[in-house]
Amino acid sequence: MEPRIDEELKILHLGLLQRSLLTRQPYHRSEAIWNGEEPGPLMCRSRTKEMANVQMQDNRVIDIIKLLRLEGLFRVTSREIDHCLITALVERSRPETHTFHLPHGEMSIILQDVEVIFGLPIDGEVLVGLTTVEDGDWSQVCGELLGFTPPNDNKTLVGQRILISRLVEAIATPLPHDATEIQIHQYARCYILALVEDKLFMDKSGDRVHLMFLDFMRNLRDPRQYSWGSGCLAWLYRELCRASEKGASQIGGACTLVQYWAWVRLPFLCSRIEPPLGCDYGLWPYAPLAFKWVRVPSSKSRPSNMALVHYREQLVTMQLDQPYEADFGYLLEFCVVGRDTWTARVPLVCFCIVERHHPDRVLRQFGLAQQQPDDVVYDDRLHKIDLHGKVKKNWREEHGLYIISWEMRRQQVCHAPPQIDSKPFVLLEMLPEGSQAHNHVRRVLNNVAGLGGGPVANGQANNGHETEPTATATPSTSTAPVSTRTRGQRAIASPSPSTSTSVARGRGRPATTSPSTSAARGRGMPATASPITSAAKGCGRRATTLWVVSSPEMPAPIPHSSPQPEVLPPIPDASL
Repeated sequence: MEPRIDEELKILHLGLLQRSLLTRQPYHRSEAIWNGEEPGPLMCRSRTKEMANVQMQDNRVIDIIKLLRLEGLFRVTSREIDHCLITALVERSRPETHTFHLPHGEMSIILQDVEVIFGLPIDGEVLVGLTTVEDGDWSQVCGELLGFTPPNDNKTLVGQRILISRLVEAIATPLPHDATEIQIHQYARCYILALVEDKLFMDKSGDRVHLMFLDFMRNLRDPRQYSWGSGCLAWLYRELCRASEKGASQIGGACTLVQYWAWVRLPFLCSRIEPPLGCDYGLWPYAPLAFKWVRVPSSKSRPSNMALVHYREQLVTMQLDQPYEADFGYLLEFCVVGRDTWTARVPLVCFCIVERHHPDRVLRQFGLAQQQPDDVVYDDRLHKIDLHGKVKKNWREEHGLYIISWEMRRQQVCHAPPQIDSKPFVLLEMLPEGSQAHNHVRRVLNNVAGLGGGPVANGQANNGHETEPTATATPSTSTAPVSTRTRGQRAIASPSPSTSTSVARGRGRPATTSPSTSAARGRGMPATASPITSAAKGCGRRATTLWVVSSPEMPAPIPHSSPQPEVLPPIPDASL
């Protein structure tokens, strides 16, 4: 039995349906925006200007970079960060799941993105060790490994953090041709330490680097293989968690990676996309996928409307995009070598940081059908651990169980069948399964598909009987208003094999709209709408029932030579 009009008003629900998963919502940045507060853009910490002036062309240093498997990061050019773009994504970032909650479901920056976009290695040992010097102090470590001793002025070197400008100063002069091996290694460590700190491990100070990463560069003749990609992602997850809280004003970590990820996964956020390969820019260079957007204009040269409010509106009206596997054929081997562990559900460790990797929540990013993900438990104790006051802590012993789990990553890979086209049922993915709204929309979609308007779940029309779609996605924690046609307007389905679920407005012509964003597209959306539930806030009209008249005598569509098949007028029904 179809719900009455007054019953459908209960379908419209603003805000979270239930907080059993999103337990941090009262402290989240989006809660402040939902309550009418405007925190403004975040300050993205980086040292792009200093590193942009450093052009490393010495092959002796580049060979060492290759030994450390950081060639991909070396090939990625530094660029200015769009603070408004990063802020719009942080507003949709959830610390409980490390995913972005978008209108069509969840997306995330995962190990695959780190390796493909930045070329960072995934396989290897975790980045963990001591944060103190057993014999001596950090000043002596700088003299031994970097080739200079910082002055004792309590400014250049504070604890185990040194000014990045001091490293840039050390590599400002090129190496002499007759440099010894020790001089070459010291010079290379200065450059590599500044490189990884600028692009991967920048903290909110913005001007200092951590000397604890020097431990992974001691042996440059035959270095050990480390998982720089997992360490980078753990550090970024922690920065996103902190930046998503109320009152946060800045963010560190690999902000450049977040920006490139947004342009790759959500290309409508990019002001200009690089032309296809082989055009005026030539063939694909020897670089990771990030090089594809090297000529995108900086945020200063963009139109004034490309600001935080505009990015919010674009995310509300977005469409589901496809995986970028088409680019894999042009990439270098080190950008795809770790594909067998991309879907591993494992902890990511980087010194004091332990963050969970949840690829099972975003299987569609791999071109796989979304399955029901495992339960997520937010560990508040792990999120509160930092380096303050824990100088002598041995993090390898402290996080021993998580390190063992990482080493067994190939036994924790997620498996799922390939994804099939199920766009008519994207709206169902936004509603809780079994709810009144979910059952009502499912009946409507099956009725429309039964009239020839699109594919039906399980590949057959059932004229209103409830069926389950063949591919389901992670249920979203927010809902969009269910907006349908008014009473008395006969639904005329398009005979085209399109996946549209819209109906015509009583004029005998098909109408096509996106099922995932039609309810939220540009209908009085306030500029400060909640990024999580803004899709449910933009529609102020009353939702009514979609009346579908199915007649057993309706003739089949007549074939026509034009690209769009001709639709016969509807058969009058005396029941209306």
